[in-house]
Amino acid sequence: MSIGVLMNTRGLMEFIVVNLDHDLGVIPESLFFMLVLMAVSTTYMTAPLIRRLIRKTELEPFFQAPGFFQEPLQPPRVTAAGNAG
Repeated sequence: MSIGVLMNTRGLMEFIVVNLDHDLGVIPESLFFMLVLMAVSTTYMTAPLIRRLIRKTELEPFFQAPGFFQEPLQPPRVTAAGNAG
């Protein structure tokens, strides 16, 4: 199920194809609008669907680990002796 949801995020690739078709005059303005709206909405709903699917799997404890997705990535601190710590 998760793979299917992740395969649905095709926003950038679809935007390129739809813009090309529109510029070449293959698709009318109304169809262009519908395809862009569909690409944005399906890409936008991917994150909530994946979160809901993860809650139902054995991966939930991994994603609930302290700091996972909450804290920004920090570079390692370097001491005066040049050791990372």
